[in-house]
Amino acid sequence: MLTFGNKLNRMYTLFLPFMDDYCEISVLFNKSNSFTGFNLDQRNYVKSRSGEIKCSIFSELDKSAFATSFLDLRNYKSRNLDIRLQFNNILPEYKDKIHYESNETVKLSKITTPNGKLESCLYIYVFKLTDLVNDFLFCLAERQHIDIVLDRKVVRTSAIQLCTNSAYEDISLMIEKSNRKIVQTENIDSINIFQDRKNVKDDIGI
Repeated sequence: MLTFGNKLNRMYTLFLPFMDDYCEISVLFNKSNSFTGFNLDQRNYVKSRSGEIKCSIFSELDKSAFATSFLDLRNYKSRNLDIRLQFNNILPEYKDKIHYESNETVKLSKITTPNGKLESCLYIYVFKLTDLVNDFLFCLAERQHIDIVLDRKVVRTSAIQLCTNSAYEDISLMIEKSNRKIVQTENIDSINIFQDRKNVKDDIGI
C-alpha cells in the first residue's frame, strides 16, 4: 500500500498509452502547500528497476535535459509572486516533434482573501515525441499554491520521464544537437497575484 507521508495527502492518477500497453502515473500533492511527487505503477516500476525501461523523476525542471532543451520555461518574481521554472510552451522549433498527450487542470480549492477569491490548482501536462509516440512519456505537474500568511502565489513544477532504452538514445542525440539550457527570468513587480494564470501571461506579453 502506498503511504503519502506528511507532505503529500492527495493523488491524481492518469492512465497513459506506453509500449503497446498502458502505464499508470499518479501525481501526489498536498492541498495546503506546493509539494508534488509521482508514483509509477508496479509493473513499469519493476521494468525500470531491472533496466528494461528508463524512468526519471525531476523535482526541479532545470535538472531535466528534455525540459531545458525543448520547453520554454520561465521564472517570475515579485513581492507577492514566486514562480520557479513554469512551463510556458513547447519551443517553436520543436512543435512538429513534440505534442500533447494530455492537458489536465485540477481545481483544489477557492481561497477568500481581502482582494477576492483565489483558486489553488494543479496543472498536469503530458508530452510525447511524434516519431517515438509509443516509447516516450514526459509528465509535468505544476502546483499553484496560495500562501495566505505571506500573501503570495507560489508555483512549483516537477516531472517524471518514462521511455524505452532505444528512445532514450534517440532523445539524447536530439538534446545534444539542441545545445540549449536557458531559463528566462522576468521581473514583474506590477503583476497582481489575484489574476489567473492566463491573464497574468497576457499582461506581460507572453
